[in-house]
Amino acid sequence: MINKERSLFSKLVGSLILFLLPVFILSIYSNRVNENAMTEQIKQSSISRLSTLATQLDNTILQLEVFTNILIRDPNVIEFQDLSLVTSSYYEQINRKKIIQDKLYLQSASTEWINDVTVYSPQTGQTISTVNGTSFDPERLQRLSKENWNFILNDEQTNKLGKVTHLTVEPYEAGGGISKANSIIEISFDMSNVIHMLDKFKSQGSGEALFYKSSDTFLATSSFPSYLLSEAVSALKQRQLADEGGITLNINGISYLLTYSNVQALDGYVVSVVPLSEILTPLRMTNRFAYLVYGLLLIVGIAVSWLLYRNVQVPLRALVKGVQQIKMGQYKTRIPLQVNNEFRLIISRFNDMADQIQQLIENVLEQQLHTREAELKQLQSQINPHFLYNSLTYVISMTKLNRKDAVLEMAYHLSDYYRYTTRVENQLVKLEDELKNAADYLSIHRMRMSRIRYGIDVLSGMMTLIVPRLILQPIVENALIHGVEALEDVGVITITGRCTGNEYSLIVEDNGGSMNFERLQDLRKLLTSRHGEGAESCGLLNVHRRLQLRYGADSGLKLSINAASGLRVELHWRGEAVDDEAVDCR
Repeated sequence: MINKERSLFSKLVGSLILFLLPVFILSIYSNRVNENAMTEQIKQSSISRLSTLATQLDNTILQLEVFTNILIRDPNVIEFQDLSLVTSSYYEQINRKKIIQDKLYLQSASTEWINDVTVYSPQTGQTISTVNGTSFDPERLQRLSKENWNFILNDEQTNKLGKVTHLTVEPYEAGGGISKANSIIEISFDMSNVIHMLDKFKSQGSGEALFYKSSDTFLATSSFPSYLLSEAVSALKQRQLADEGGITLNINGISYLLTYSNVQALDGYVVSVVPLSEILTPLRMTNRFAYLVYGLLLIVGIAVSWLLYRNVQVPLRALVKGVQQIKMGQYKTRIPLQVNNEFRLIISRFNDMADQIQQLIENVLEQQLHTREAELKQLQSQINPHFLYNSLTYVISMTKLNRKDAVLEMAYHLSDYYRYTTRVENQLVKLEDELKNAADYLSIHRMRMSRIRYGIDVLSGMMTLIVPRLILQPIVENALIHGVEALEDVGVITITGRCTGNEYSLIVEDNGGSMNFERLQDLRKLLTSRHGEGAESCGLLNVHRRLQLRYGADSGLKLSINAASGLRVELHWRGEAVDDEAVDCR
């Protein structure tokens, strides 16, 4: 009997090992795949961010170059080649120089970067600059003309950073040089501008950032560790760099991901160094914990296999019988405590479970109500405004045009709109507040695009209805963005309200002209699903679910095509006596 029991025990242990072994192997493989996939995702994300930073640098540098190309063809600058030929009046010469200098100061202040501009006349040796004390130095200018942008570092004894300088020569000489130049414009900016952009880039993510140029020139964030900086620069020197890419480094036992992207205007690269080991540590700790769990499972499995053999037969029969009785609805079933082994606790917990089942059945309705409210709040939290930057751009434009009335009107509408959308303490509001918020939203867009028109026609008796917050704005936003915004002609959005007894409707229509039957059917199908795809369906589904959660399955949205081939969205619900008073529907 003992041999037979041991044989069966051996089979159980062998089965357990055969089960855990492939799971363990698959887990190791899966962990490696996950780590490689995460590393690749981090790399691509970092390259994407660096590419954006490189584009910003290129655009700023191009803007400075374009200005110098325009300025060197300016009539006043051309006259500066030899003012004595233009006028012999000393006062007139001073006045013409003042005009040029004003233009230089205007350019210097027109960009976010701190920059200096200098105009040279090689024929007379005269100089006009935004920097006091600047003189004409032909040898220096000859050296600077050999490169497009020159990195000039300050003396190490000073705390100031150097400058990046560019020369524009008229007429242009293909081989470089200033020997035949009539006019020369030098524009330079502090290297601190580049470091500021690197610091800003770092603040938006993890790791450190630097600018690297193959001529042993590099600029790094202020917090870049010196040992890490030297290793990163050394790694970049040793490789033939493409336009963008990534390198994995191991420094002092720590893995780093170095990614780079080309800055064409400066003939260099912006580089990000991210501590890969730090990012992957949670994943690796999880993997080690999983391996430990597998080992514990094996040990516990062997022990349980032996204990199951010796002690579970009678208690297990009692438990199976009790479970069957519970399954048949006999929730008063209890198992007498007649065993003196480890199953005493299980039987005791079974009896406790039977007691809890009775209590859970009584509490399930209350839990469903709590779940319903939680889902409603979660759905509402998904609604976020997306047009703040455009509105602020409008304010800036009107301010530059000295349109005080337009700025004030936009500020009032924007203030009311965001005050309403960000006030989440009240989940229920009056319908008139919802309509006011929609009017503010449409007014903001109408100020930006004068071709947009809107109208609101809702019964005055419906204004006091209590409704969930932000059920109207997403519908109006869809009508604007996906309906009338792309129109070249006048876009019209109308909001009407009607009621019959205690059944209410709000109808939002647009004259977009792009709605067809296939697209309408797709939107209707998305409303019947629980997950919307895309911004338009997400907003519609959000409002549809919230109305159903609050007012029942018969409430929600009805979609159709109006006479102008635009989308007609009807929000309909049945009023609740606890919220709504009698409404005059005439």
